[in-house]
Amino acid sequence: MKVSVRYVLAFAGAAVVGIYLHELGHAVAGWVQGIGVFPSPAKEYILRPHVYWNEETWIALGGVLGTIVATLGAILYFLWVRTLTAEAVLFGALLPAWVYTIRFLLMGRGHDETEWQAAQAALSLAPAGHAIDILFVCLSFAGIILWARRWRSPVRYAFLRILCAIVGGAILLVALQVTNNRIFDRFFPSTQVVNPPSGLDPR
Repeated sequence: MKVSVRYVLAFAGAAVVGIYLHELGHAVAGWVQGIGVFPSPAKEYILRPHVYWNEETWIALGGVLGTIVATLGAILYFLWVRTLTAEAVLFGALLPAWVYTIRFLLMGRGHDETEWQAAQAALSLAPAGHAIDILFVCLSFAGIILWARRWRSPVRYAFLRILCAIVGGAILLVALQVTNNRIFDRFFPSTQVVNPPSGLDPR
């Protein structure tokens, strides 16, 4: 399986942009509510010592919407442009959804802390449920099926290509998160969520 430098850069670039759109989604939802939020490349920082649960729910939902926009944008690009670069962009944009899906299948929650549960509350869904987890499972499988049908790849080839993207992407995500936190955490205090409901699962 031959992979060019251009392919790797397109994949990494799409992954990083997709992650930033997730953080930007958090920030935009905060700004709309009059809350200062700084979207760093891999984490949003709320610029006050506390937020109320009803405010946090919308900030959480903004991140989910940012990831959905990035993923759907990459899918449309892939449908429009039939190149390996478009495939790399699709895989990079799907990477967060893949990671959320794998974490959900292994640990019962696709995101740590209570972000998905807050987003579900904003949609008037049961906070303790798995609606957002299922959403990303569906996006993950939709992207894989779309790619497989488009390129009509042998199963072994498709599995190897996707596995390499997930493993390489997971390494990229960890490196980005660790680097981001070391650079930015020292400048921003942690924020406490006030009045969260009981029964939330912060796995």
